[in-house]
Amino acid sequence: MSKHWHVCPDTGKKITKFEHKWGITANDLAKAEKVTTTDAIHMRVRNFGSPFQRKPKPSTCEIMYGKTLIQMATEMGLHPTALDQRIRLRGTAYYDAPNQHMKGRKIPGRKDWEDTTKAQKPQGWLHENHMWHKMWRIILIKYVLDGMTVEQAIDKMLSQEAPVYEKP
Repeated sequence: MSKHWHVCPDTGKKITKFEHKWGITANDLAKAEKVTTTDAIHMRVRNFGSPFQRKPKPSTCEIMYGKTLIQMATEMGLHPTALDQRIRLRGTAYYDAPNQHMKGRKIPGRKDWEDTTKAQKPQGWLHENHMWHKMWRIILIKYVLDGMTVEQAIDKMLSQEAPVYEKP
């Protein structure tokens, strides 16, 4: 048998090394993640060590609120750029400037940001199958309370020095 194939213990059929290791085919994961090719999934493995990690680290919004800019903007009825500007300039997403115009209104004849491909893709720096998905914010907060910076805590967590929890 080729070195690229394994036999599934349940079905007895040939499966790829990727499917054997991660429990899902690269094609199925690419379709679920709404990426055009499996190369993006394989690059995740190469860059991050897991096909379930989308970005090298969480965004500021994910660290502060546990949600992405897209998710928060949808909930608050704002454009993601406006929300990002609030967080950068005011330190919070919930600051309402008295002179802010166009809040939640649509511009006629323009494509809405919520209908773009980027807004339709799964969000978050980790896929729900990643071993850190459920616990990453709790562990991050623990490390920060222990005196680490956010960057140090993320580096430690991703270097596998932190306690590892069972895969879901």
